[in-house]
Amino acid sequence: MRVLITGHRGYIGAHAIDVFQKAGHHVTGIDIGLYDGVEFGEPALADVDLSMDVFDVTPEMLTGIEAVIHLAAISNDPMGDLDPAITHHINTGGTLHVAKCAKAAGVPRFLFASSCSIYGAAGDTILDETAKFTPVSAYAESKVNAEAQLKKLESDTFSVTYLRNSTAYGQSPRLRTDLAVNNLLAFAVSINQVKLMSDGTAWRPLVHCRDIARAFCALSEAPLESVRGLAVNVGGNEDNYQICEVAEIVHDAVKGSTITIAETAVPDPRNYRVCFDLLNKTLPEFKLEWSVRSAVPVMYAEYQQRDNFAAEFQSGRYTRLVTLQGKMADGTLPHYFEELSKKD
Repeated sequence: MRVLITGHRGYIGAHAIDVFQKAGHHVTGIDIGLYDGVEFGEPALADVDLSMDVFDVTPEMLTGIEAVIHLAAISNDPMGDLDPAITHHINTGGTLHVAKCAKAAGVPRFLFASSCSIYGAAGDTILDETAKFTPVSAYAESKVNAEAQLKKLESDTFSVTYLRNSTAYGQSPRLRTDLAVNNLLAFAVSINQVKLMSDGTAWRPLVHCRDIARAFCALSEAPLESVRGLAVNVGGNEDNYQICEVAEIVHDAVKGSTITIAETAVPDPRNYRVCFDLLNKTLPEFKLEWSVRSAVPVMYAEYQQRDNFAAEFQSGRYTRLVTLQGKMADGTLPHYFEELSKKD
């Protein structure tokens, strides 16, 4: 199968290239390259690697593509809140532009990276795909809006599948340390503190970044009628954690570390538990390969082996918001971020 992956140079995209290629697929990647130069390792290379804005995609470029994996987005709440208008422009507008091009080119499958964050402030109730959306950030709102707009494009010849991914974690050659598990471990390795910035009581479903990539591949290979219009939560029923539980797992792995809570800590409004029965029903052969407990020791070893990891982490090398703000300061942002660079 000929596959197009947008955002292929991202945290999940680095795994997606490898997963799809190992499954025998030909991968074309499109990425603006916003985070080039802050790699953690050596990522796999797409068969065709295009450095470009998703808004510059044309239908002609997608001729012969059999599935689009749309990962490209402003990727988390702090970045999304920096300028909500830009977040909606890229996460909703950019998504629709690529989808319309794919439909015009006759691409039969479009798989969209949505998020369980659309469930927002939900508390202890375990939510399935029919649950009400209560987004609490511009990022989550953009995913809700994108899902709604993509629904309007569905047809007999254009199938959209919505992967509502749990909060990602885990090792990647394009590492991010601005994600809950990775961040707690990075603090533990750097300053010997498992540093909670909230009170740790919030619930969050967690899934390894490579398992997200594997889910995209499995769903792109599934019988078309079984995934047409399907919105599916991606993760595992055993992987709903309170953040304080994650802190304990990291504390156990990093001997001698202490768990600390910031003086300014308050309950995190992003508080939700999720049911993954539909994923298991749709892909009965698909099993998650990772858990938080199995991934933390692997990441811990990688962090320790990295020269100057503590300095890199504290400088924000692996924090997407810091990279974005740095490019705002030096004027090297892509053109569609011009509004951001003009903000005080």
